[in-house]
Amino acid sequence: MSEQHGPYHRQGEPGGQGCAVGVLPISLRAPDGSLIAAWLLDAGTEASELELLRTVAARLGVCWGHDDLGWWAAVPAPQ
Repeated sequence: MSEQHGPYHRQGEPGGQGCAVGVLPISLRAPDGSLIAAWLLDAGTEASELELLRTVAARLGVCWGHDDLGWWAAVPAPQ
């Protein structure tokens, strides 16, 4: 059975409205079985996944821009 996909169109621009996020500290298991500290982020039912992703990107310090080749994102290097 053949499935057709696309054409894909990205609508809007990076940035934009974020949302309130609840944060719960959790532990995850790495592939080697060790525990990794992490955060579970919950935007509730009032926000979309796009608003949650915008909020996470903003908190990570992502800077958006565009030029003749399209949109780009700059992310601060870990220190």
